Amino acid sequence: MSYTSESVLSKDTRLNQVREVINLLGYQKVDDGLKVPNRTDCMMWVEDVDYKSWVGVELDIYRENGQITVSTRSRAGRSYWDLTHQNKTLKLLKDMFGGHFETDAGRNRYWRPEGKPPSHMSSGCFLARWRFNNALIKPRLYLMQRGLDQQNARPQPSGLEILDQMNPRLFSNNLLLPYLIAIWEEYFKSTFVALMKYSEHRESALKRAKLSQSQLEAIASGYQGVEQAFSESLSFQRPSNVGNNFKLIDPKLDIAAALRKPYRRRKISLYESIEKVVELRNNFVHAGEMDTGMTDKAIEKVINDIEVAIDRAYDTIGKHYKFSPIRDF
Repeated sequence: MSYTSESVLSKDTRLNQVREVINLLGYQKVDDGLKVPNRTDCMMWVEDVDYKSWVGVELDIYRENGQITVSTRSRAGRSYWDLTHQNKTLKLLKDMFGGHFETDAGRNRYWRPEGKPPSHMSSGCFLARWRFNNALIKPRLYLMQRGLDQQNARPQPSGLEILDQMNPRLFSNNLLLPYLIAIWEEYFKSTFVALMKYSEHRESALKRAKLSQSQLEAIASGYQGVEQAFSESLSFQRPSNVGNNFKLIDPKLDIAAALRKPYRRRKISLYESIEKVVELRNNFVHAGEMDTGMTDKAIEKVINDIEVAIDRAYDTIGKHYKFSPIRDF
């Protein structure tokens, strides 16, 4: 569900005045590639500071026969701050230029955000999980739509290594491993940064950082934040590394333990199975060694294991820092 509005400004309103006010509100011009009749400006507001924006606020300015109207839209998945900024935009336009506005709530009626805003730490952790969710859609769609109707694209290994090495289906499944580990790493790296920014142990954790000269220069120039630079100096591939890295922020935050807990009565924990996936990924990327046992069922199991492991980590972090994980994906 999206929230949309239309502000009809007074007849004597000038376009350059509207643009000045919109710029003061922090909107930036964007190009959506569409040619819309009577539209003069296409703009977007996004606030990255303190993880306030989740989807931002879209804004379009129209002029027809001298009448200026301004439309706004926030998509499903909007944050508390996205919606409050949308309300702020409607109020300022009406106060400055008169006229009226229409929303889903009625004429000259603002929306009411539900509940209180989440903490900045909670918001940062949610965004990391949301981006991971969006990234995980791609391999699932790929597996459903890739085709592979060739005679040698057998769904199961033949048992003959030379034939299985030439099986495009098995090769295709192996190709997904680097991508899956990449989005696994990005989730934990982004979450690490969000926790570092607001952790009460931030200063002690930063003392353990080993930053290169180029990273220090990037921090000094404002190109990169210190938390981001710290995360770039660490490896988040293996669950063992992930567990150790988050203990740098707080020794009591034990993500590795959450991954070692039993899962569906399996003998091998998520911790161990993902460690093995990392090995397969490294062998494939660095040595070109393909796992001929990586069937469709096996790669789907890898995808599921990684998602469950991410959710376990997310839940563990939420419990440790006393916030409820958000799952409005």
